[in-house]
Amino acid sequence: MNFLKLDVKILRFFNQPFSPALNLIVSVIIFSIYGYILALVYYFYRKGRKRRILHLIASLLIGLAFVNFLKILVNRERPYAMYEDIKHVLTKADPSFPSAHSFTALLCFYFLPKDFPRWLKLLLTIYLVFLIPIGSMYIGIHFPSDVLVGGALGFLFPKVVSESFSVKIFKKIFRLERF
Repeated sequence: MNFLKLDVKILRFFNQPFSPALNLIVSVIIFSIYGYILALVYYFYRKGRKRRILHLIASLLIGLAFVNFLKILVNRERPYAMYEDIKHVLTKADPSFPSAHSFTALLCFYFLPKDFPRWLKLLLTIYLVFLIPIGSMYIGIHFPSDVLVGGALGFLFPKVVSESFSVKIFKKIFRLERF
């Protein structure tokens, strides 16, 4: 079995069964990542971790620019556009590979505060590492390889774009003095 066939087989596994109530729940879970980012920024602000905020924002912006560049370069169609049996909730105009939502989710996982209670870290890990990527396959907008590569990039990008580099960028752009 070649890679594309395996990719589609895994996608079909997660894309079934398909119910309207679950579609709505999964869609809310996927798009709630943006609210989580705002909550994370607020949390870091309240804790006085302004450098952490700059690192999160710089990693996110630079990373999403890179992900969108890859989307244009690879130009892979969405699964529902390639296979008639793939059910989908959303119709998206941009290419599929890599998944920007998985990128964002795993990037946020990297920034998961260490001082959160254990139970909250567990819930957020399930949400960020499993529910968002699998949800993208469930609603038919991404192949497994899209979410794997997007997630890997999301986890690696904050390491590539270091905190000190992020602070330097913001200091130059916004002429910030304190950080």
